[in-house]
Amino acid sequence: MTARVAPSPYDAAVLAAAQAVEDAIRADLFARIGRQAAVVAAAPAGAGKSQLVSETAGLLRQRDLRVAVTAPTNEQAYSLVGRLIRLNPGLAVSFVHAQGRDLPPALAALPGVSQPSAAAAQAQGDPLVVATVDKLTDAYLRDGLGAFDVLILDEAFQADAARYYTAAHVAATHLLVGDAGQLDPFSPLPDATFWRGGPEDPLQTAVGVVLRNHPTTPVHRLPITRRLDPRAVPVARCFYPGHHFDSAITAGVREIRLTRPGPGSRALAPIDRALDEAAASGWAHVLLPGAPVLTADPTSAELIRDLLLRLFARQARVRCEDRPNPTDLRLSEVAVGVSHNDQKDLLRALLDDAGLGGVAVDTANRLQGLTYEVVIAWHPLAGSTVTDAFHLDPGRLCVLLTRHRQACIVVGRDTDQTLLDGVPPATPGFLGWDPDPVLDGWDAHEGVFRLLDPHVVHA
Repeated sequence: MTARVAPSPYDAAVLAAAQAVEDAIRADLFARIGRQAAVVAAAPAGAGKSQLVSETAGLLRQRDLRVAVTAPTNEQAYSLVGRLIRLNPGLAVSFVHAQGRDLPPALAALPGVSQPSAAAAQAQGDPLVVATVDKLTDAYLRDGLGAFDVLILDEAFQADAARYYTAAHVAATHLLVGDAGQLDPFSPLPDATFWRGGPEDPLQTAVGVVLRNHPTTPVHRLPITRRLDPRAVPVARCFYPGHHFDSAITAGVREIRLTRPGPGSRALAPIDRALDEAAASGWAHVLLPGAPVLTADPTSAELIRDLLLRLFARQARVRCEDRPNPTDLRLSEVAVGVSHNDQKDLLRALLDDAGLGGVAVDTANRLQGLTYEVVIAWHPLAGSTVTDAFHLDPGRLCVLLTRHRQACIVVGRDTDQTLLDGVPPATPGFLGWDPDPVLDGWDAHEGVFRLLDPHVVHA
C-alpha cells in the first residue's frame, strides 16, 4: 500500500517564478563585479528580501569577495546579522556599530559574530561587514572603511539619496533591494520641494537616484509574497502598479478558528460579525457612523479595544503552513497599526488597562518590516474632513494593510470613502519628478475601498 503524501502548502509555480528572478538578479550582479554598476531588486511586502540579501552575501563570500551589507535603521541591521548567520552557518560577520549601539546579547553570542571598530575591521580586512547606512558613511569618511567588492543595501526604498551618496563609495558594485510600496524616507527639512526634480535630489530614494542617473540599470521585480496569503494579494497589488506578484501559500492553508461562538448580545453583534468576516475572508472593514472627530478619537480606540477583547474571548486559534495543527492565537501575534503617536498613546493606555499589554501598538513608520498573524488598522482617513498628502500617502496605508498573515480588520468611518468623490485635488508638479503622494494615494485608496466593500460591517 502506497503512503499518502500530504499536499504541499506552497504554490510550486510561484516559488519557481521567484527563484528564476532571484537567479537573474545574482547573474546580473556577478556579471558586474569590479565595475561601477548597480542592480535593483524590487519586492512587494513579505517577499523575502532579507533572505535574498543574506543568501546573496553568502554566495559572494564563497567567491572570496569582500562584502558590505547595510540598511537604514539599527533594528534592520540587527535582523540582517541574525539572518546572515542562520542562512550561512560558519560565516564570519563583523557588525560595525555606533557608540552605545551594541548588538542585542542573543545576536552577539551567535557563532561567527564579532563587533570590531571600523578601524579594526578595515585593518583586518574583515570580509563581511554589516552596519547601518549612517555608520557605514561615518566609518568610510573617518576610518577609511572601504575597498569592498560589493555593497548590498537592504530597504533601499527607505534609504534617502543623501545618505546613499557617501556610503556608496565603499564599493564599486551595488545591489539595492527594497519594497517600493513602503513609506518614503522621512526628511526634517522645512522645504523639501527646493530639491524636487533635480538629478541629484538628496531626498530621492537610493533606488530613485540610481535609476534617474543610470536608466539602463537592470531592475528585477520579485513576483512573490510569502507573508500575505491569496486573500490579501488583490488589496496589496493596489500599492504596486505594474508589479505583478502572487502568494507563495496556497488557498486554505491559513485559517483562524473562533472556537467559541458569539453569545447573541446586541451590543456585541457588530463586533462578532466583524470577527467572523475577518476569519472567513481575511478582511473586515468596520465602519462607525460618519462624524468629524479628533485624530485620537476615543470611540474608534474603544472599538479597537473591544474587537481585541472579543477576539481573545472567543478563543481564536490559528493554523498555517508552520502550524498545521491549530494553536491558540497569542497576544504577541497581534498588532494595531495607526498613523499618529497620539492614537498610539491612547490605545496603549486602553489596551494595558484591559489586560492586552502583549498586543503591539505602533505607527506605520515603526511597523515597517514586521509581521503579525492578525492586524487591526486604524484607517488614516478615519473621521477626516479633508484629504492631504500625509493621510493619503500610499506607503502609510500599504504598511498598515500588509503586516498580517491571517487577517486584517480595518477600522474607519462610513464617510471616509466620500472624501474621494469627485475630482482629485490639484497638486504641485516638478519637472523631472514623477511621484505624487496625493494622486498616487488617491488611486490606491480608491482601489482599496472598492476591494474592501464586500467586507464592510457597520458598527
